[in-house]
Order: sequence, then C-alpha cells, then structure tokens
Amino acid sequence: MKLSKILDLRGTKIAYLVLAMVGNVAMALLFFSLVDGLMARYGELVTGLDTTLMLGIFLGSLAVGFIVTMIAKDRRGLTYGVYGGLAGMLVIGLMTWKSGLLSALIGLMAVFGGFNGGSLGEMFQRTRKRK
Repeated sequence: MKLSKILDLRGTKIAYLVLAMVGNVAMALLFFSLVDGLMARYGELVTGLDTTLMLGIFLGSLAVGFIVTMIAKDRRGLTYGVYGGLAGMLVIGLMTWKSGLLSALIGLMAVFGGFNGGSLGEMFQRTRKRK
C-alpha cells in the first residue's frame, strides 16, 4: 500500500483517529510511568532498559492500532495505526529527547507498532468476513 494512501485522511472517522492518538499517548505515558516505578524500586538490578522500552512501546502501539481498527471497521486501519503511532512518537520524543538515538528508536517503534496493529486488524477483518 502506498504511503500517500495511508497518510490520506479522506474516509477516516475523526473520532477513531482521535481515539488512536489518545490511546497511544496514554499507553506511552502509562508504560513509561511503570518503567520509572521499576527503576525507582529496583534501580541497579534492572538491565536491558532500552530493549524493554522499545518492545513495550511497540507492543502497546500494536495493541492500540489493532483495537481501533477492529472497532472502526472501515478499511482505514493503517491510517489509524500510523497517526496514533505518530502521536505516541511525539510524546515519547518529548519525554526522552535527552537520550539521543534511543529517543528516535523508541519513537519509531510506536509508528511501526501502530502500522503493524492496523495491518493485523485489517487482515483479521478480511479473514472473518470470508467465513
């Protein structure tokens, strides 16, 4: 699918677009607060924090994109996932801007997770419709 079609807002429902964005922002804030709590509690025992942040943001954004796609049912799941991921990327960038490359990597995981969540939701709906 072309990037211009994914980023085109024609045919999308604004309520679901806002839901995807708010869902990704809320998920990112919640996940970062959970990781912050673990760091405050266990400190030096926590290793591999960069991988944990990237994987957690990816899976959370994937879940949000999938859920919004399943709720919307309008074949615009990729658009909802990508725009939700971009909103998550913005918040992640603001929270981790001092980390340099890690900030960019974690932010990209939000976009990739949203894209994959939208794709999975669309595929799931197609297989469900065939049956």
